[in-house]
This record gives sequence, C-alpha cells and structure tokens, in this order.
Amino acid sequence: MSEKCEDMISDVMSQCEFSEEMILTLEASSNELMGVYSSDAVYSACAVHIYVFDPIENEIGIRLFEEDWEGVMVDNDLAISLVRTLEDFHEDLVHYMDDFMVAKSIMSLMSATVLFYAKCLLQRAEKHRQNKRPYFGNVKRALERMAGDIRVLRDYFEGLVPQMPSLKKNLEKDFEIITTIYEILNIAAGFSVSDAEDFILLLQKHVRNVGVTKHIVSDLWHLVAPTEARYVGELVESMEEQLMAIAPREREPYDRAYVKGLSLAEMTFKLYITADEVS
Repeated sequence: MSEKCEDMISDVMSQCEFSEEMILTLEASSNELMGVYSSDAVYSACAVHIYVFDPIENEIGIRLFEEDWEGVMVDNDLAISLVRTLEDFHEDLVHYMDDFMVAKSIMSLMSATVLFYAKCLLQRAEKHRQNKRPYFGNVKRALERMAGDIRVLRDYFEGLVPQMPSLKKNLEKDFEIITTIYEILNIAAGFSVSDAEDFILLLQKHVRNVGVTKHIVSDLWHLVAPTEARYVGELVESMEEQLMAIAPREREPYDRAYVKGLSLAEMTFKLYITADEVS
C-alpha cells in the first residue's frame, strides 16, 4: 500500500505544476500517510496471534494440565502439538509476508505462546477447590511434565533465532514468565530451596499489580501445597512496599499501535479482576 501511495504522489507531481510550498506539503503528507500504512502493517502482523491461538485454545487449551497431560502424555505431546501448529502457521506467514513482518508475527506468537501456557495453568488453579489436596495427582511428575513442555516450546523459538536474531532479546523476557511460575511451583512444593521472595518480585515485574500478583502466587501455591496458600498470601502482603517499588501499577496504554493480548499484566487482570467484576 505504501508503494502505491508513493507511486500515486509521484504521478500527481509529474503531471501537475505545484508551487514549492505545495510540493513540500504533499511530500510531508505522503510521508506521514506511508508511516501510518507501515505502522498498521506491523500492527496487523503482531495481531495475527489472535487468529492463530483461536484453534489452539479449543484443541489444546482444554487439555493442558488435565489428568491425561499429567499421567499419559509422557512425551509432552500437547507442547509438541502446539509447536507443530505454530510451524504450520509459520509456513503460511512466510508465503504471504516479507521477512521483517514474519519476524514481527513470530515475536507476537512467542509472547502469546507463553501467555497461553500460563493462562491455562492459572485457569486450572481457579477451578481447584480442594483445600487439603493438591490439584495434581503427583506433583513431582506434573512439574517434570511442565519442565518438558517449557523446554519443547523454548527449543522451537530458539531454533528460529538464527533466521530472526531480533527474537533473542524477547525470548529471554517472555520465557522468564513461565520459568518464574515454574520456580514458584517448585518452591511451594518443597522441591526447591530458592527464596520465594525473589521470584515473587520477578513476577510482579511482569504483572505490575500487587493484588493480582498476590492472587497468582496464592493460586500457584494452592495447586501444589493448598494447606500453605494462606501463608504465602501473607508473605506477598508483607512485600507490598517492595513490589510497588519494583513495578508500580500499570495502566493500559492508549497507543494506537498497542496490540492487545501480549502482556501478562493484561491477561491476568482480565483473568482475575474482570472475572470478579462479572461474577
């Protein structure tokens, strides 16, 4: 579209006699318009995750962290299925987009993948009503399965870094979310001697809402050690000043180029705050 705009302006200027001032105005306006076209193209490339994850939610999301995932799918089948689906969409993107836009789309899909995995886990936590028994039949096995899933997903995106070096920085940032969640689960289950406060601070850096961070951490504890969930809620409350200092509450940006659905802050706000308001 920007090329057509540029050609049209060139044709108009070659066929008409304009004053110097008018020429400058036309050039400035056309540059501004082409900038809008370019930013809209990037926005569209990033927004592709909405359509890619619609079938994934229906086919994979409903099965993640359920009994078969834990007990039967010993080879991380669902994570592999997710990667295969992403590979199929990647082939389509390469066919229809240039390299720059493909990289933007893949970056978006990487963020969406991490958030999808985290959301499915937190949704299971919201369903878990037992105050004495963990959600998983075998917590250690479930955490091993989760570690395998994360490895499968990360390996896929790491494999794309040689083609798209710009993914590297975002890869570390995005996967920090699920590795932080995974570490909190290990601490809660007693399989790690790491300091819970360190990972709660890391989580808050992404969530940027102390109330939501408390809810997430309590839910994670409730999944694997429900009898201690109240203790961790009190721990998060005692850290409120630190949490606010590291990441003050975030307001939703009004930037026209902002693509929804790609931040943990937004996803968890909808999951907890909006759901509470509706109910």
